[in-house]
Amino acid sequence: MSVVDVALSPVRREAVHSSGYCYNQAGDSILIYLSVSGSVIPMRVLKSDSIASVKLRIQTCKGFVVKKQRLVFKGRELARNDSLVKDYGLKGNQPIRSPEGTGGAYFMQDKLGVDYVSIFKPIDEEPMAVNNPHGVHGSSNGEGLKKGTRVGGGAVREVAAYILDHPKSGPRSLSGEMSGFAGVPPTCMVQCLHKGFNHPNGYKCAPENVKVGSLQMYMKNAGSGEDVGPGGFPVEEVHKISVLDIRMANADRYAGNILIGKGENDQTVLIPIDHGYCLPENFQDCTFDWLYWPQSRQPYSKETIDYIKSLEAEQDVALLRFYGWDVPVECARTLCISTMLLKKAVDRGLTTPFAIGSIMCRETVNKESVIEQIVDEAQDLLLPGMSEAAFMETVSQVMDSWLDKLTN
Repeated sequence: MSVVDVALSPVRREAVHSSGYCYNQAGDSILIYLSVSGSVIPMRVLKSDSIASVKLRIQTCKGFVVKKQRLVFKGRELARNDSLVKDYGLKGNQPIRSPEGTGGAYFMQDKLGVDYVSIFKPIDEEPMAVNNPHGVHGSSNGEGLKKGTRVGGGAVREVAAYILDHPKSGPRSLSGEMSGFAGVPPTCMVQCLHKGFNHPNGYKCAPENVKVGSLQMYMKNAGSGEDVGPGGFPVEEVHKISVLDIRMANADRYAGNILIGKGENDQTVLIPIDHGYCLPENFQDCTFDWLYWPQSRQPYSKETIDYIKSLEAEQDVALLRFYGWDVPVECARTLCISTMLLKKAVDRGLTTPFAIGSIMCRETVNKESVIEQIVDEAQDLLLPGMSEAAFMETVSQVMDSWLDKLTN
Protein backbone atom coordinates (compact mmCIF):
# COMPACT_ATOMS: atom_id res chain seq x y z
CA MET A 1 0.00 0.00 0.00
CA SER A 2 1.31 3.47 -0.92
CA VAL A 3 0.79 6.18 1.67
CA VAL A 4 0.90 9.90 0.93
CA ASP A 5 3.04 11.25 3.75
CA VAL A 6 3.31 14.98 3.12
CA ALA A 7 3.00 17.47 0.25
CA LEU A 8 5.28 20.45 0.00
CA SER A 9 5.60 23.60 -2.10
CA PRO A 10 4.84 24.09 -5.82
CA VAL A 11 7.69 22.82 -7.96
CA ARG A 12 9.96 25.36 -9.66
CA ARG A 13 10.32 25.21 -13.44
CA GLU A 14 13.94 24.11 -13.37
CA ALA A 15 13.11 21.17 -11.11
CA VAL A 16 10.11 19.62 -12.83
CA HIS A 17 11.85 17.17 -15.18
CA SER A 18 11.39 13.72 -13.70
CA SER A 19 10.35 10.22 -14.78
CA GLY A 20 9.73 11.32 -18.35
CA TYR A 21 7.31 14.10 -17.45
CA CYS A 22 7.86 17.78 -18.18
CA TYR A 23 5.50 20.52 -17.04
CA ASN A 24 5.71 23.85 -18.79
CA GLN A 25 4.52 26.12 -15.99
CA ALA A 26 6.11 26.25 -12.54
CA GLY A 27 2.78 26.51 -10.80
CA ASP A 28 1.30 23.45 -12.51
CA SER A 29 2.91 20.81 -10.34
CA ILE A 30 3.38 19.96 -6.70
CA LEU A 31 5.76 17.65 -4.92
CA ILE A 32 4.30 14.83 -2.81
CA TYR A 33 6.03 12.11 -0.81
CA LEU A 34 5.20 8.44 -0.63
CA SER A 35 5.96 6.54 2.54
CA VAL A 36 6.49 2.91 1.54
CA SER A 37 7.92 0.27 3.88
CA GLY A 38 9.76 2.89 5.89
CA SER A 39 11.19 4.72 2.87
CA VAL A 40 10.23 8.24 1.79
CA ILE A 41 10.02 8.66 -2.00
CA PRO A 42 9.43 12.03 -3.75
CA MET A 43 7.07 12.27 -6.71
CA ARG A 44 5.82 15.18 -8.80
CA VAL A 45 2.17 15.34 -9.89
CA LEU A 46 -0.09 17.89 -11.53
CA LYS A 47 -2.30 20.03 -9.34
CA SER A 48 -5.22 18.99 -11.55
CA ASP A 49 -4.54 15.26 -11.14
CA SER A 50 -7.27 13.07 -9.75
CA ILE A 51 -6.48 10.40 -7.21
CA ALA A 52 -7.01 7.77 -9.91
CA SER A 53 -4.37 9.36 -12.15
CA VAL A 54 -1.94 9.60 -9.24
CA LYS A 55 -2.39 5.90 -8.53
CA LEU A 56 -1.72 5.12 -12.19
CA ARG A 57 1.40 7.28 -12.17
CA ILE A 58 2.68 5.53 -9.05
CA GLN A 59 2.37 2.21 -10.83
CA THR A 60 3.95 3.35 -14.11
CA CYS A 61 6.66 5.60 -12.69
CA LYS A 62 7.54 3.96 -9.40
CA GLY A 63 6.89 0.35 -10.26
CA PHE A 64 4.36 -0.43 -7.53
CA VAL A 65 2.09 -2.79 -9.45
CA VAL A 66 -0.73 -3.85 -7.17
CA LYS A 67 -4.35 -4.76 -7.81
CA LYS A 68 -5.76 -2.86 -4.88
CA GLN A 69 -4.02 0.41 -4.18
CA ARG A 70 -5.06 2.87 -1.46
CA LEU A 71 -3.72 6.36 -0.91
CA VAL A 72 -4.07 7.69 2.61
CA PHE A 73 -3.51 11.27 3.80
CA LYS A 74 -3.77 12.19 7.49
CA GLY A 75 -5.50 8.89 8.20
CA ARG A 76 -8.13 9.39 5.47
CA GLU A 77 -8.35 7.37 2.29
CA LEU A 78 -8.36 9.60 -0.79
CA ALA A 79 -11.39 9.09 -3.04
CA ARG A 80 -10.67 7.91 -6.61
CA ASN A 81 -12.31 10.80 -8.48
CA ASP A 82 -11.20 13.59 -6.17
CA SER A 83 -8.56 16.19 -7.00
CA LEU A 84 -5.41 16.58 -4.91
CA VAL A 85 -5.69 20.35 -4.60
CA LYS A 86 -9.42 21.04 -5.02
CA ASP A 87 -10.65 18.39 -2.60
CA TYR A 88 -7.74 18.02 -0.20
CA GLY A 89 -5.87 21.29 -0.38
CA LEU A 90 -2.73 19.22 -0.95
CA LYS A 91 -0.27 21.97 -1.55
CA GLY A 92 2.37 23.40 0.68
CA ASN A 93 3.91 26.72 1.54
CA GLN A 94 7.47 27.57 2.34
CA PRO A 95 8.28 27.80 6.07
CA ILE A 96 9.40 31.32 6.91
CA ARG A 97 12.40 31.61 9.18
CA SER A 98 12.11 34.18 11.94
CA PRO A 99 14.91 36.76 11.89
CA GLU A 100 14.70 37.07 15.67
CA GLY A 101 16.28 34.93 18.35
CA THR A 102 19.42 32.82 18.38
CA GLY A 103 17.91 29.56 17.13
CA GLY A 104 16.09 28.40 14.03
CA ALA A 105 12.36 29.16 14.35
CA TYR A 106 10.00 28.83 11.40
CA PHE A 107 6.54 30.25 10.87
CA MET A 108 4.38 27.59 9.24
CA GLN A 109 1.65 28.89 6.94
CA ASP A 110 -1.86 27.67 6.26
CA LYS A 111 -2.63 26.04 2.91
CA LEU A 112 -3.57 29.37 1.34
CA GLY A 113 -0.41 31.08 2.54
CA VAL A 114 -2.49 33.79 4.21
CA ASP A 115 -2.00 33.15 7.92
CA TYR A 116 0.57 31.58 10.19
CA VAL A 117 -0.71 28.52 12.02
CA SER A 118 2.30 27.35 14.02
CA ILE A 119 5.98 27.80 14.80
CA PHE A 120 8.48 24.98 14.35
CA LYS A 121 11.83 24.90 16.19
CA PRO A 122 14.14 22.09 15.03
CA ILE A 123 16.43 20.54 17.64
CA ASP A 124 19.44 20.64 15.32
CA GLU A 125 18.99 24.39 14.78
CA GLU A 126 18.85 25.40 18.43
CA PRO A 127 21.52 27.80 19.74
CA MET A 128 24.95 26.11 19.64
CA ALA A 129 23.55 23.11 17.74
CA VAL A 130 25.26 21.82 14.61
CA ASN A 131 22.83 23.35 12.09
CA ASN A 132 22.10 26.65 13.83
CA PRO A 133 21.27 29.14 11.04
CA HIS A 134 22.66 32.18 12.86
CA GLY A 135 26.17 30.86 13.36
CA VAL A 136 25.56 30.30 17.06
CA HIS A 137 27.11 26.84 17.48
CA GLY A 138 30.02 25.06 19.04
CA SER A 139 29.63 24.06 22.72
CA SER A 140 32.79 22.52 24.17
CA ASN A 141 30.97 20.59 26.91
CA GLY A 142 27.42 20.29 25.59
CA GLU A 143 26.08 23.07 27.82
CA GLY A 144 23.62 25.49 26.26
CA LEU A 145 23.63 29.27 26.33
CA LYS A 146 22.14 29.21 29.83
CA LYS A 147 23.78 27.48 32.78
CA GLY A 148 22.23 24.13 33.56
CA THR A 149 20.79 23.54 30.07
CA ARG A 150 22.00 21.27 27.29
CA VAL A 151 22.36 21.89 23.56
CA GLY A 152 19.40 20.32 21.78
CA GLY A 153 17.24 20.22 24.90
CA GLY A 154 15.14 23.27 24.12
CA ALA A 155 12.37 21.56 22.15
CA VAL A 156 11.45 19.11 24.88
CA ARG A 157 11.38 21.98 27.39
CA GLU A 158 9.02 23.92 25.14
CA VAL A 159 6.66 20.96 25.28
CA ALA A 160 7.18 20.50 29.03
CA ALA A 161 6.13 24.09 29.70
CA TYR A 162 2.81 23.45 27.98
CA ILE A 163 2.25 20.11 29.69
CA LEU A 164 2.91 21.60 33.13
CA ASP A 165 0.88 24.75 32.57
CA HIS A 166 -2.12 23.08 34.16
CA PRO A 167 -5.57 24.61 33.82
CA LYS A 168 -7.18 25.76 37.06
CA SER A 169 -9.24 22.57 37.10
CA GLY A 170 -6.14 20.35 37.07
CA PRO A 171 -3.91 18.52 34.55
CA ARG A 172 -5.30 18.30 31.01
CA SER A 173 -5.19 14.53 31.17
CA LEU A 174 -8.08 14.82 33.60
CA SER A 175 -9.77 18.11 32.67
CA GLY A 176 -9.43 18.00 28.88
CA GLU A 177 -8.96 21.79 28.76
CA MET A 178 -6.57 23.25 26.21
CA SER A 179 -5.73 26.59 27.82
CA GLY A 180 -3.55 26.48 30.93
CA PHE A 181 -3.32 28.84 33.89
CA ALA A 182 -0.53 30.96 32.36
CA GLY A 183 -1.66 30.57 28.76
CA VAL A 184 1.31 28.73 27.24
CA PRO A 185 0.28 27.97 23.62
CA PRO A 186 -0.36 24.30 22.77
CA THR A 187 2.97 22.66 21.94
CA CYS A 188 4.05 19.18 20.83
CA MET A 189 7.02 17.32 19.33
CA VAL A 190 6.89 16.63 15.60
CA GLN A 191 8.97 15.50 12.63
CA CYS A 192 9.18 17.75 9.55
CA LEU A 193 10.83 17.42 6.16
CA HIS A 194 11.28 20.48 3.94
CA LYS A 195 13.98 22.08 1.85
CA GLY A 196 13.14 25.44 3.46
CA PHE A 197 14.79 24.50 6.75
CA ASN A 198 18.50 25.03 7.28
CA HIS A 199 20.49 22.30 5.51
CA PRO A 200 24.13 23.50 5.40
CA ASN A 201 25.28 20.35 3.60
CA GLY A 202 22.58 20.52 0.94
CA TYR A 203 19.05 19.14 0.81
CA LYS A 204 17.57 16.01 -0.64
CA CYS A 205 14.37 14.24 0.18
CA ALA A 206 15.75 11.57 2.49
CA PRO A 207 15.15 10.30 6.04
CA GLU A 208 18.41 11.84 7.28
CA ASN A 209 17.02 15.31 6.48
CA VAL A 210 13.90 14.89 8.60
CA LYS A 211 13.91 17.49 11.37
CA VAL A 212 12.67 16.79 14.90
CA GLY A 213 11.53 19.70 17.03
CA SER A 214 8.76 21.50 18.86
CA LEU A 215 5.65 22.74 17.07
CA GLN A 216 3.71 25.48 18.83
CA MET A 217 0.37 26.97 17.88
CA TYR A 218 0.78 30.48 16.48
CA MET A 219 -1.04 33.00 18.64
CA LYS A 220 -2.34 36.19 17.06
CA ASN A 221 -0.92 39.16 18.90
CA ALA A 222 -0.36 42.89 18.88
CA GLY A 223 3.35 42.65 19.57
CA SER A 224 5.38 41.83 22.66
CA GLY A 225 6.09 43.44 26.00
CA GLU A 226 9.13 45.12 24.47
CA ASP A 227 6.93 46.99 22.01
CA VAL A 228 4.64 48.72 24.49
CA GLY A 229 6.15 48.45 27.96
CA PRO A 230 4.58 46.64 30.94
CA GLY A 231 2.91 49.58 32.70
CA GLY A 232 -0.60 48.81 31.46
CA PHE A 233 -0.52 45.04 31.80
CA PRO A 234 -3.28 43.57 34.02
CA VAL A 235 -1.89 42.54 37.41
CA GLU A 236 -3.45 39.09 37.25
CA GLU A 237 -1.89 38.40 33.84
CA VAL A 238 1.59 39.24 35.11
CA HIS A 239 1.00 37.11 38.21
CA LYS A 240 0.03 34.07 36.14
CA ILE A 241 3.29 34.21 34.23
CA SER A 242 5.26 34.76 37.42
CA VAL A 243 3.88 31.53 38.89
CA LEU A 244 4.89 29.62 35.75
CA ASP A 245 8.38 31.12 35.69
CA ILE A 246 9.13 30.55 39.37
CA ARG A 247 7.87 27.00 39.23
CA MET A 248 9.83 26.22 36.04
CA ALA A 249 12.94 28.18 37.17
CA ASN A 250 12.86 29.97 33.81
CA ALA A 251 16.29 31.21 32.80
CA ASP A 252 15.06 33.39 29.95
CA ARG A 253 12.00 35.47 30.78
CA TYR A 254 12.13 38.91 29.31
CA ALA A 255 9.52 41.27 27.87
CA GLY A 256 10.22 40.14 24.30
CA ASN A 257 8.92 36.61 24.87
CA ILE A 258 5.62 37.74 26.33
CA LEU A 259 3.06 38.39 23.58
CA ILE A 260 0.12 40.75 23.94
CA GLY A 261 -3.22 39.26 22.95
CA LYS A 262 -6.91 39.94 23.34
CA GLY A 263 -9.29 37.89 25.43
CA GLU A 264 -12.97 38.11 26.24
CA ASN A 265 -14.49 41.59 26.11
CA ASP A 266 -11.34 42.78 24.33
CA GLN A 267 -9.32 42.57 27.52
CA THR A 268 -5.53 42.37 27.34
CA VAL A 269 -4.07 38.93 27.92
CA LEU A 270 -0.39 38.00 28.12
CA ILE A 271 0.91 34.95 26.24
CA PRO A 272 4.21 33.45 27.45
CA ILE A 273 6.38 31.84 24.75
CA ASP A 274 9.98 30.62 24.32
CA HIS A 275 10.47 28.14 27.16
CA GLY A 276 13.59 26.39 25.87
CA TYR A 277 15.53 27.43 28.98
CA CYS A 278 13.10 26.37 31.68
CA LEU A 279 13.75 23.49 34.11
CA PRO A 280 17.56 23.88 34.10
CA GLU A 281 19.82 21.64 36.17
CA ASN A 282 20.56 24.51 38.57
CA PHE A 283 19.29 27.98 39.51
CA GLN A 284 22.30 30.03 38.43
CA ASP A 285 20.74 31.81 35.45
CA CYS A 286 17.14 32.35 36.62
CA THR A 287 15.97 35.58 34.99
CA PHE A 288 12.58 37.25 35.41
CA ASP A 289 12.04 40.65 33.75
CA TRP A 290 8.70 41.02 35.52
CA LEU A 291 10.57 41.20 38.84
CA TYR A 292 11.07 44.90 38.13
CA TRP A 293 7.51 45.63 37.01
CA PRO A 294 5.08 47.33 39.41
CA GLN A 295 2.63 44.42 39.20
CA SER A 296 5.18 42.14 40.88
CA ARG A 297 4.80 44.02 44.16
CA GLN A 298 1.05 43.42 44.30
CA PRO A 299 -0.10 40.38 46.33
CA TYR A 300 -1.42 37.27 44.65
CA SER A 301 -5.19 36.86 44.56
CA LYS A 302 -6.87 34.06 46.48
CA GLU A 303 -7.48 32.29 43.17
CA THR A 304 -3.77 32.32 42.34
CA ILE A 305 -2.79 31.19 45.83
CA ASP A 306 -5.26 28.32 45.60
CA TYR A 307 -3.71 27.34 42.28
CA ILE A 308 -0.22 27.38 43.83
CA LYS A 309 -1.38 25.19 46.71
CA SER A 310 -2.80 22.66 44.24
CA LEU A 311 0.55 22.04 42.54
CA GLU A 312 2.28 18.69 43.09
CA ALA A 313 5.82 18.52 41.73
CA GLU A 314 6.30 14.76 42.00
CA GLN A 315 3.12 14.19 40.00
CA ASP A 316 4.39 16.69 37.44
CA VAL A 317 7.67 14.82 37.03
CA ALA A 318 5.71 11.59 36.54
CA LEU A 319 3.52 13.36 33.98
CA LEU A 320 6.54 14.50 31.96
CA ARG A 321 7.89 10.97 31.96
CA PHE A 322 4.50 9.66 30.88
CA TYR A 323 4.68 11.95 27.85
CA GLY A 324 8.11 10.62 26.93
CA TRP A 325 10.71 12.89 28.52
CA ASP A 326 13.24 10.94 30.57
CA VAL A 327 13.62 13.87 32.96
CA PRO A 328 17.19 14.14 34.29
CA VAL A 329 17.44 13.92 38.07
CA GLU A 330 18.82 17.46 38.28
CA CYS A 331 15.90 18.92 36.28
CA ALA A 332 13.34 17.01 38.33
CA ARG A 333 15.03 18.33 41.46
CA THR A 334 14.77 21.90 40.16
CA LEU A 335 11.04 21.53 39.59
CA CYS A 336 10.50 20.03 43.04
CA ILE A 337 12.51 22.73 44.83
CA SER A 338 10.87 25.57 42.90
CA THR A 339 7.38 24.26 43.59
CA MET A 340 8.31 23.74 47.24
CA LEU A 341 9.43 27.37 47.47
CA LEU A 342 6.21 28.68 45.93
CA LYS A 343 4.02 26.73 48.32
CA LYS A 344 6.03 27.40 51.46
CA ALA A 345 6.36 31.11 50.66
CA VAL A 346 2.63 31.76 50.26
CA ASP A 347 1.94 29.73 53.41
CA ARG A 348 4.20 32.17 55.28
CA GLY A 349 2.59 35.27 53.81
CA LEU A 350 5.16 35.97 51.08
CA THR A 351 2.47 36.45 48.48
CA THR A 352 4.01 38.81 45.93
CA PRO A 353 5.94 37.72 42.83
CA PHE A 354 8.69 40.14 43.87
CA ALA A 355 9.18 38.52 47.27
CA ILE A 356 9.42 35.00 45.86
CA GLY A 357 11.18 35.91 42.63
CA SER A 358 13.88 37.74 44.57
CA ILE A 359 14.70 34.47 46.32
CA MET A 360 15.13 32.80 42.92
CA CYS A 361 17.25 35.41 41.12
CA ARG A 362 20.76 36.71 41.72
CA GLU A 363 21.19 40.37 42.67
CA THR A 364 24.55 40.42 40.89
CA VAL A 365 26.25 37.98 38.54
CA ASN A 366 28.72 36.75 41.14
CA LYS A 367 26.44 36.64 44.20
CA GLU A 368 24.45 33.45 44.66
CA SER A 369 20.70 33.76 45.01
CA VAL A 370 18.94 32.69 48.19
CA ILE A 371 17.63 29.53 46.54
CA GLU A 372 21.18 28.60 45.49
CA GLN A 373 22.40 29.09 49.04
CA ILE A 374 19.58 26.91 50.36
CA VAL A 375 20.57 24.10 47.98
CA ASP A 376 24.27 24.50 48.86
CA GLU A 377 23.51 24.26 52.57
CA ALA A 378 21.38 21.17 52.06
CA GLN A 379 24.17 19.54 50.01
CA ASP A 380 26.67 20.29 52.78
CA LEU A 381 24.43 18.36 55.17
CA LEU A 382 24.13 15.47 52.74
CA LEU A 383 25.57 12.21 54.04
CA PRO A 384 27.06 9.53 51.75
CA GLY A 385 24.40 7.23 50.41
CA MET A 386 21.46 9.51 51.20
CA SER A 387 18.48 9.02 48.91
CA GLU A 388 16.92 11.73 46.76
CA ALA A 389 13.91 11.73 49.09
CA ALA A 390 16.19 12.31 52.08
CA PHE A 391 17.94 15.14 50.26
CA MET A 392 14.64 16.82 49.42
CA GLU A 393 13.60 16.56 53.07
CA THR A 394 16.86 18.28 54.01
CA VAL A 395 16.15 21.03 51.46
CA SER A 396 12.72 21.46 52.98
CA GLN A 397 14.14 21.92 56.47
CA VAL A 398 16.81 24.37 55.33
CA MET A 399 14.23 26.31 53.32
CA ASP A 400 11.96 26.56 56.37
CA SER A 401 14.83 28.10 58.31
CA TRP A 402 15.60 30.66 55.61
CA LEU A 403 11.93 31.61 55.12
CA ASP A 404 11.43 32.00 58.84
CA LYS A 405 14.30 34.53 58.90
CA LEU A 406 12.82 36.42 55.95
CA THR A 407 9.35 36.65 57.46
CA ASN A 408 10.32 37.49 61.06
